[in-house]
Amino acid sequence: MRVDGLLIVDKPEGLTSLEVVRKIKHWFSVERAGHIGTLDPFATGVLPVVLNEGRKLVPFLEEGPKEYEAMMKLGEETTTDDPTGEVISQKPFDGVTIEWIQAVFKSFLGRIQQTPPMFSAVKIKGDPLYRWARKGMEIERKERTVNISELEVQGIDIPKIRFRVSCSPGTYIRALARDVGRKIGCGAHLVSLRRIRSGPFHLKQAIPWEHLKSLSGRDSLLPWVISPEEALPDFPEVKGDEEMLKKICDGKEIVLKDFHLRSFPDFRKGQWLRMSSPEGKLIAILRSEMDRDEIHRVYPEKVIFRPLRVFHFKND
Repeated sequence: MRVDGLLIVDKPEGLTSLEVVRKIKHWFSVERAGHIGTLDPFATGVLPVVLNEGRKLVPFLEEGPKEYEAMMKLGEETTTDDPTGEVISQKPFDGVTIEWIQAVFKSFLGRIQQTPPMFSAVKIKGDPLYRWARKGMEIERKERTVNISELEVQGIDIPKIRFRVSCSPGTYIRALARDVGRKIGCGAHLVSLRRIRSGPFHLKQAIPWEHLKSLSGRDSLLPWVISPEEALPDFPEVKGDEEMLKKICDGKEIVLKDFHLRSFPDFRKGQWLRMSSPEGKLIAILRSEMDRDEIHRVYPEKVIFRPLRVFHFKND
């Protein structure tokens, strides 16, 4: 049977996210796969890998918040803002107090402006920044607004600081460590990074890398795979009959008269919903064209839902 869904991997240090995906495809004969949210090679932790039809879930899952445990080192900045780069600046941290460190960390809570690192996948003039950086070039980057919802110092043993952070997608923890270090006054770079949550997926769901390597065949992988239905637990569900499901699979909109029983979940205009078969199988992801409360005021041919992704599951 073909494997469709998500596999939450505890990525090891030293591999790129793409290398993780390639190995999984090779080991388990997966035709198509990808990942949600890139982790740098030196980083570890939660890496959601989407398998076959599970790839269609990416746009609906990649915007979830992220949570990390990290360690930074005061007094040194590097070319990459992490331990893989060359040291480019050194400043003394004598006189830096625990109280000042705590105060600086608190100042980074909420919406902040952040400049992406040169060694990142952000594209400038069509090329990722890391390509320019490898040529020794410094490219002007625009600041981005990111949100730091939680930022907790967990341990201080100067020059090392352990911390935990919850943040919006697109936040660079390397850049956060760099900017915190600069505000403290001595500079800093990230020493270690472990992602413990990505959207709805937590480390406790992740398969350890060594265990993944020991599995033999797709059947042994199946207990670890999250089905597409399980991946979207917070999406309101619309149950479709045979006629409605055929329309959706043909890429057609759903109008009011298609709902013979007039049974709807609560939803608002522009919200994503999942359409399931009577047996509960995920068929499509829909976008609502109106609020739930408006339905009783519209005519029978009014479009209520439009399909955004249609799933085609099959057995090998």
